[in-house]
Amino acid sequence: MANEQYPRGSTSRLLRLLHLCVWLFIFTLSWAAFIKMMPLGDSFFRAVLNTGLLAVLFYGTGTIYRYYYERRKYWPFGAGLVIVFTVVTIIRFYVNRQFSYLEDASLYYTPDAFSFFIGALITNIGTLLISLLYQLVRSRIRLKQRETALLAEQREAKIQFLRAQMNPHFLFNTLNNIYSLAVVKSEKTAPLVLRLSDLLRYVIYDAQQEQVPLAKEITILEEYIELFQLQYEEQKDIRFKYQLPRKGYLIEPLLLIPLVENCFKHSDLAENENGYVHLELLIDEDEMTFSAKNSFNPFQSQKDEQGGVGLENIRRRLALQYPGRHQLMEEKSEAHFGIQLVIKKIR
Repeated sequence: MANEQYPRGSTSRLLRLLHLCVWLFIFTLSWAAFIKMMPLGDSFFRAVLNTGLLAVLFYGTGTIYRYYYERRKYWPFGAGLVIVFTVVTIIRFYVNRQFSYLEDASLYYTPDAFSFFIGALITNIGTLLISLLYQLVRSRIRLKQRETALLAEQREAKIQFLRAQMNPHFLFNTLNNIYSLAVVKSEKTAPLVLRLSDLLRYVIYDAQQEQVPLAKEITILEEYIELFQLQYEEQKDIRFKYQLPRKGYLIEPLLLIPLVENCFKHSDLAENENGYVHLELLIDEDEMTFSAKNSFNPFQSQKDEQGGVGLENIRRRLALQYPGRHQLMEEKSEAHFGIQLVIKKIR
C-alpha cells in the first residue's frame, strides 16, 4: 500500500470524528426515509446495512486509489473500481429486496426490483464520486506536505553545511594558538583549553539547534573574544559593548561569531599598536543591530587569500534564516572596515 502521511494528534482525532458524524448523518437520513414504509426494526437494520455498504464502497475506493492510482497503475485502478462498485451494488440490491414493506408504502416509494436497482445505482455512483474527490484532495495535501518537508530538509542541510564551513577554520585557528603557547610553556595554555572546551560544547551541541537564546550567543562571543585576547602578551583594543535583551530573544546559532572572526582575521592587531576591533550589539523593540569595526593595513592583502568563510557565506545563511527581514551592510575606507547586521522582527 502506498505510503500516506496521515494527520496525527488532535488533527487525526478531529478527522475521525468528522467521518463518524457524516456516517451517522447518512444513517439517520436512510432510517428516516424508510421509517414510514416498513416496520421500525426493519427500517433500522436496512439503514445499518446500507450505510455500512456505502462505507465499504467509500473506503474501498480510497484504498484502490492510493494503492494503484498514486502508483500510476491505471488499469488495475480501473478494474478495482469496477469490481468494488459492482459487488456493493449487487449486495445492496439483494439486501434491500429482503425487507418487507407496509401496505401503504407505495404512497412514498415503489418497492419493485427496478426501483431497488436504480436507488442502489444512484447512491453508489454518488458515493464513488465523492470518495474519488476526497482522495484527490487528500493526495494534493499529502504532496504539498511532502514538498514542504523536503524543502525544509534541504534548507536545514544547507544551513548545517554553511555552519560547518565556519567551524573548522575557527577551530584550526584556536588550536594553532594553543599549540604556539604550549611550545613556549605559557601559563595561558590551560585557560585557553578551558575556553576552547566551552566553545566546542556550544559548536557541537547547542549549534545543532535551529535557534538559541541571544544571551547564549553573547556569552559565547565573550568567550571567543577572551580566547583571542589570550594569545597576546599585551592587552589589545578589543571592545564588545552589548545590551542584554530583556525578552527571551532567539537567534540562529553561530551567526555572529563569523562576523567577529572576520574582524580578527583582517585586522592589523598583531603589527599595529593602535589597531582595534570594536563590536556593538543593540536591541530596539524587536530589531537587533550588530556592528563590527576594525582597523586594517590595506597593504597586507595576503590575509584575504586563504581561510575564513567570507561574507558571502553569511549572506546565504541570512537569506535562508531571515528572508526579507535582514540587512548586511559594509563600510570600507583606507584603514578601516566596518560591517553592520540588522535583523528585524527577531523573536
